[in-house]
Amino acid sequence: MGVSPLMGRVAFALVFFGGGRPGGAAQAEQFAFVALGDTAYNGEADDKAYAALIERINQVRPAFTVHIGDVWGGSTCLEEDHRTILGWFARYEQPVVYTPGDNEWTDCVDPHVLEAYGRIEEGQALPGDMQAMAAFRQLTSRAARSGQWVLTSLERIRLLYFGTPHSLVQRKMPLVRHGAVSDPYAEFVENARWSQGGVLFATVHVVGSMNVLSIASAEAAAQAVRRNQANVARIQEAFAEAERTDAKAVVLTMHGSFFDKGPASGQGKARGVLGGRSGPYGLVATAIQDLSAAFDKRVLLIQGDDHEFMIDRPFLTQSETDHRPKGSNVTRLQVFGAPEIRAVRIGVDTATPRVFSFAPLHAD
Repeated sequence: MGVSPLMGRVAFALVFFGGGRPGGAAQAEQFAFVALGDTAYNGEADDKAYAALIERINQVRPAFTVHIGDVWGGSTCLEEDHRTILGWFARYEQPVVYTPGDNEWTDCVDPHVLEAYGRIEEGQALPGDMQAMAAFRQLTSRAARSGQWVLTSLERIRLLYFGTPHSLVQRKMPLVRHGAVSDPYAEFVENARWSQGGVLFATVHVVGSMNVLSIASAEAAAQAVRRNQANVARIQEAFAEAERTDAKAVVLTMHGSFFDKGPASGQGKARGVLGGRSGPYGLVATAIQDLSAAFDKRVLLIQGDDHEFMIDRPFLTQSETDHRPKGSNVTRLQVFGAPEIRAVRIGVDTATPRVFSFAPLHAD
């Protein structure tokens, strides 16, 4: 009987990246956590599957769950929409740490634009009415030029999800959030850091849609540049804290999957970065690569956005003379996404050579 591509990747993940327990490692730190993202894109049509998945996650009782963004497929992103999502998060029995995706703010639909479009569509202002069409074009171009709804949506999620130094839902876990007055990037409260079982975890606010680096809006472009700078600073702080505490591994979680979709550019070459090293993801990719090399212990990078379960080593480079290939200590997990409403259980055992093991988690 043949083996499906998915099961082949799963088997590879469990064997190659997990590894067995070496002899004499009786004092291992062991726990498990869950990662998921890009959930419930189809609204009520996905509710049953998402509810069943949350119930399954509660059954396995992970130390915590990381949701890496895109909590819906598209929305106006009003407060009432987010309150619905907070209701979903409240169903998790263990702590939930959340980092935003692009669908929660950068791709939000301005309700004023929708209202104007609706008036035209419903005939209250006829499509042939040049004055109405001119007003609609002015409204949409003004929104694109200012990016105001995007920035308003970003402030909304900061207020609703990241107002306290704790994880979400009823059973809370303390987090280190960055909001001190002396912090040069104090506004980026969405980035968080915590430790569990000798492993340092951090969320980094990197999203899809080319990380929102666009010249269409001066305000949004300036925000994207500053967020990139803040993300690099947070990554540096995470590795510095891992060194200070002698952490056994580092886990970085973010929404945007910034590697080229195809195979590496050549044998022994690392995966390319979308937009190149001078593009919207270049600074973050370089920081992770360089700091991981200096850390020289296991690093797990968790991403979403592409809706395809994948485990690889994107920074791996080697030649015929390499005794130990560069980038071999960095593993990347890309989680499932709609229409597959599934999660990934990550086992952590700091006594094993590769520390992390992976298994898909689903209710169907």
